[in-house]
Amino acid sequence: MSDQKTLALTFLVVALVLALPVLKFLGKQLGQLGGAPGSGTVVGTSYGGGDGLFTLAEVSKHNTSSDVWVVIKHKVYDLSEFIDEHPGGVQAIMKRAGSDATTGFFGPQHPSRVHDMIDEYLIGKLVLETEKDE
Repeated sequence: MSDQKTLALTFLVVALVLALPVLKFLGKQLGQLGGAPGSGTVVGTSYGGGDGLFTLAEVSKHNTSSDVWVVIKHKVYDLSEFIDEHPGGVQAIMKRAGSDATTGFFGPQHPSRVHDMIDEYLIGKLVLETEKDE
């Protein structure tokens, strides 16, 4: 094989290896766009429609970066799949992991489109212990 063919083949292999993460990222971003409220699309892979009922005690057990739940306006979200992709970094979410993150979520750092995207991670609503037993 000539040097030019070898160089071209090497370039092609390197380009493919570098393109795979970019294509994966773009696919996820396009999936999130398709998951807009009212579209019927849920992008997260492990969610059952957000019908669960959870107490704050249950939510508080999910406070690690591999298993992170938060409460926003009395709704419970599992951010485990998203935490590594959060533009503000893992620590921004971990500050409120397992607790109420409403104040931080509605801060000036989040554009309004984030408020629609969060529904992808909805797993249920927050209830009192007495409500859960009913």
